[in-house]
Amino acid sequence: MTDDMNNINNKKNIVILGGGFGGVACAIKLNKLMKQRPALLRDFNIVIVDKKNYHLYTPALYEVASSAADDGAPLNLKKVIVTPLEEITRGTSIKFIQGTAIKVDVAKKEVRFDDDTVMEYEHLVLALGSEPAYFNIPGLKEYSIPLKSFENAIHIRSVIRKKYEEKPIGAEINIIVGGAGPAGTELSAELIGYIKRLNQKSRKNIAPRVMLVEGAPDILPGFSTKVVLKARARLEKIGVKIKSSSIISETDEHSVYIKEEIAPYDALIWTGGVEACSLTRVISLKEEKRGRMETNSCLQCAPADEHLDIAENVYAIGDNACFYNPANKMPAPGTARVAIEQAKVAAENIFRKITSRLKIEYKLKNYPFAIPLGGKYALTQVGPMLFVGFSGWILKQLIELYYLFSITDNRLAFRRWLRGLGIFAKND
Repeated sequence: MTDDMNNINNKKNIVILGGGFGGVACAIKLNKLMKQRPALLRDFNIVIVDKKNYHLYTPALYEVASSAADDGAPLNLKKVIVTPLEEITRGTSIKFIQGTAIKVDVAKKEVRFDDDTVMEYEHLVLALGSEPAYFNIPGLKEYSIPLKSFENAIHIRSVIRKKYEEKPIGAEINIIVGGAGPAGTELSAELIGYIKRLNQKSRKNIAPRVMLVEGAPDILPGFSTKVVLKARARLEKIGVKIKSSSIISETDEHSVYIKEEIAPYDALIWTGGVEACSLTRVISLKEEKRGRMETNSCLQCAPADEHLDIAENVYAIGDNACFYNPANKMPAPGTARVAIEQAKVAAENIFRKITSRLKIEYKLKNYPFAIPLGGKYALTQVGPMLFVGFSGWILKQLIELYYLFSITDNRLAFRRWLRGLGIFAKND
């Protein structure tokens, strides 16, 4: 990577750490803005850095974890939920560097990599995503499987399939999902269908017992009462057991402990919390308890020492940002749409700083969302309208296609979307 770094360090760098939703959206927005002033590209590089060479569409991980389709081999599944970062940057002024950042020195304006190379930056955007948070619950990290990566999803599917095959005819399979946010509710619903599809192939008639455990008073914390009630009714109808106001206190290789109850499991999946990635915890910036950088309304970070002026050109977005909503003083939710919108504001503010204009503020809005809940059923909200059932499922597919169109060539995007629809529709 040394030759690439020497070439990149010949200019001023706008470095975006992370190729997820926020990182990609920030780079694309910056590329569009810089094209308005082509002369700036002679002085600045726009650089995405990620340890992997692809952008992962994480909302589809639940589909990967529950795909029983004959064409659901890992390689086929990976092709439909990842987009190569080189494909995204092709035909743009964006550069992609594959590497693992291990240190950020905000005083020197440098990013150091695990091969000991160093990249200098003029502006830095932290878009590194998150890691599972286990809250020091004994045994949880050791015995549960998170749902954060493609490899996690394949692992979940493999474990459940193996346990299924070990069961005698007519037995039960117990699956516990910790955390009833969107990821947990979506996966719980889909796992019911996964076991039923395995039954259709093997005729073993294994009974799925899926328990969804949530510490909050109800599922989908933060969503409207209408959405929560419809989601709960749907989950209960298809056979998911919901256990809200319940906190897992401990787990071992075979059981989880919830209050006075001991619940046995064949597979334990954890979607119950995230924290900022480990790199952000060793940067000299002000952070909150989960390692997210506290930002101002322009999404600029603050130095750990308020007397030092070293963070003006550092921005945090998505799961790396702790932006407090002025309306309720709560942090903005860690959703893909929030990361994308924050990325656009960060990009705009970097461009405005370069061109000596006033910055804009990020304002949290009610963004569209889609929550698929097994079969061709989803709760999809756009503006004030909530689409329920099949119409919600159709709209969800179109939202995914629109997103792919926004990051890559339309022809390639449509082909990837169509291939994925062909595989995942069989899950429904």
